[in-house]
Formats: sequence, structure tokens, C-alpha cells
Amino acid sequence: MKRFAALLSAGLVWSQTPSRAPEPPEAMALARRAYELARSGNAAEAASSLREAARLAPRNALYRAALGGVYERQGKLEEAVAAFEQAVRLDGANVKLREHLESVSLDYGAVLARERRYRAGLALARQTVALFSQSSPAYLMLGLFETRNRENLAAVSAYRRALELNPESADASVGLGMAQSSAGLIQDAEKTFQAGLKRFPRDAMHRQAYGVLLVKMAETGAAKRSSAVEMLESALKMDPSLAEARYQLGSLALADDDAATAAREFALAAANGLGDSRLHYAYARALRRLGKDREAEQRLQLFRERKKAEEAGSSP
Repeated sequence: MKRFAALLSAGLVWSQTPSRAPEPPEAMALARRAYELARSGNAAEAASSLREAARLAPRNALYRAALGGVYERQGKLEEAVAAFEQAVRLDGANVKLREHLESVSLDYGAVLARERRYRAGLALARQTVALFSQSSPAYLMLGLFETRNRENLAAVSAYRRALELNPESADASVGLGMAQSSAGLIQDAEKTFQAGLKRFPRDAMHRQAYGVLLVKMAETGAAKRSSAVEMLESALKMDPSLAEARYQLGSLALADDDAATAAREFALAAANGLGDSRLHYAYARALRRLGKDREAEQRLQLFRERKKAEEAGSSP
């Protein structure tokens, strides 16, 4: 509420600045009413009053910023981003307002990623990069959603730009290597991960991602299988909760017909948040080999449900 009050108070002062055209008194009255409504906890009515105030005074950026603040409090991040963006377009020199728009946009991107709304996330990321062309986090978000939408070469460019803007970003380094791997740029990915391990020697994500690449390379004889296992295990020593490393080790164990080890690793991967279709399918295979047919069928059902959701894709 303090943020809303500050925005609205600033808006009331700003709207009275002599260099601006006078505003309809109704707009000011509605803004004051919105402030009292928000203080009493009536966010929906406050938003309604601010929308009308913004309509009556369309050049007052702070009314739109205050509206964005109300939406943000309500958890309506899509509407908050739209309102703050309108405010920024009216008052582009307002540094704090721009910073807040970037922050809310990144928060909304995280929500879209969790909800697997990858197409909507990509549209948001492109919009955010257009507004904040010098923001490493904005390019990180763009790279993420381009990867999720299988635009891997574009993701390589986005992550490379994020790393250029912030060479100390371990996330940008890992993202670049993963995007290169997904794009089939295996040698480039290997160089990126090796450079990342030197720069970020205690970063478990680099080791996990490099281990995944080494598994892929081992399938073609371009790397030793033991090197992949060693890299994945070193990642888990740093962070035992890395679900992807568990899945990869489980898959390698299943390929060796060690169903017990595979099932144990898959269980740990699931417990640590991995729940995509490939995990459920591999887990079902391991359980079937162990004679646990009922549990295997349950995993297959989860596999079918997840596969259907993945193919439906990335809802808008």
C-alpha cells in the first residue's frame, strides 16, 4: 500500500504542474477516491476509479502507474505490465518507473514459465527487450522462451547478448551453452561450458548442463560415457537436488539394465521437481523391469497426461 500511496501522491502533484494542461477536476476526484478505496482494501473499486481517471486525463502517467500498482497488489501481473508500460510511454524519462516496469515484467515472465505458457512468454520477452535493450535479465528471459519455443538459434543470440551485458552472469553462460547444444552447435556448446567451469567453478548448474551435453556426445562416441557420469556426479555433490542430473544418471543406469539404480534416481528426480513426460516414461520402464506393474502403469498414465499437455503446448 505504501507503494500505491507514493505513486498516487506523486501523480496528484504532477497533475497540477503549471507546464501541463489542466486536467478535468473529475479525474483528480476519482484519483483521490481510488486512494481511499485502496487504503480500505477495496482494490477492485480503486482500479475502476483509476481507469476512469486515466480515461479523463490520458496524459497523466502517474494515474496509469498507480493503476499498475493496484493490479500488482491483486496479483494481476499481465494487467500491471500493461498499465506500467502505458505510464512509461507517457513518461519515458522516469527512471524509477522504468525500473519497476522491468521488474514486474520479469516477475510476470517467471509466472508464465512456471505455467508453461511459452508463446505468451515469448511475446512478453520480446516486448521487454524492445523497451530495455541494455538489460541482461531481459535477454535471459528472451533466451528462455525462445528455447521453450524451439527457436534455438535465436536463443543462442539472446543468451550471448545477456552474457555480453553481464559477463558475471552464470545463468547467461549456462543458458548459452544449453541453447548451442539444442541448436546442434555441439563444439560451441562444449567450449562455452568449459569456459563457464573456469569462470564459475562452484556453479553446479554448469556441471549439470555440461554433463547432459557429454551424455549426448557419448552416444556418438565424441566423449567418454565415464566423463559424463563424472560430471553429473560432481554436480550432485555440489547440489543433491539437481533433478536433471538425477534423470540423466537414471537413464544411463537403465541402459545398463540396472533397473534398481535407475528407479532410485528417477524417484529422486521426481521428488526434486522434474515431472515431464520423458521422466514418467523412463520411470515406468524401470518399474516394469522390477516387476512393479501397478506402479509402472500409474507412471504410464502420468506420462500420457504430461505428453498430451506438452503437445498442446505452451498454451497462449
